[in-house]
Amino acid sequence: MTSDQVASTHSDNVSNKVPEILPEQLMIHIIDDEESVRTSCDFLISSLGMPTRVWSSATVFLQQVDIHRPAVIVSDLMMPEMSGQSLQANLDKCGSPMALIALTGNGEIADAVNMLKQGAADYLEKPIKSSRLQEAIAYAQQLTIKRAKRYEIRHLYMQLTDKEKLVANELLGGNLNKNIADHLDISVRTVEVHRSQVMKKMQSQHVSELIQKLVMLES
Repeated sequence: MTSDQVASTHSDNVSNKVPEILPEQLMIHIIDDEESVRTSCDFLISSLGMPTRVWSSATVFLQQVDIHRPAVIVSDLMMPEMSGQSLQANLDKCGSPMALIALTGNGEIADAVNMLKQGAADYLEKPIKSSRLQEAIAYAQQLTIKRAKRYEIRHLYMQLTDKEKLVANELLGGNLNKNIADHLDISVRTVEVHRSQVMKKMQSQHVSELIQKLVMLES
């Protein structure tokens, strides 16, 4: 077996694997200062079999919820204290994977479009149609899962040393150990050591898995 084959099959029994996130397990947070809207949204979403929590204020929501966990937010755009736009700005600033769906009224479409540019998942015009809400939530669920995976991979990548990052990028380019050694002016054995650490720290059992993660970082 060649050194490349040994390294590519290296697993080291990596622990602490990132658990698979299922859409149906994601919490749907409903934020609106109007009780009637909160109640109707809660009823519609709960009837679809999804877990929900309701909030009358975005400020309270931010104070009490761990925004670094994947979840979907259905939030009114115009609210006292903190608007939907300010909420989205806070999520973006903190690097939250949460996906926000904005609820808009007449004359608020331009603001909703700006929120999409800031990272919101979608916007819905009131009165809300059940089919449209379900469609928006399904998209937001996939978006927050993708973001959570990307953030986790970025966290793993930041644990690599500078030399390990260079080796990882060489692997992403499809280079074998000998080529990597030539490019970085180090021995093949040193490449093998760095490569083993890259696989372990990135929680990858195969090079193909590592490459998928590195590609996700760039997307």
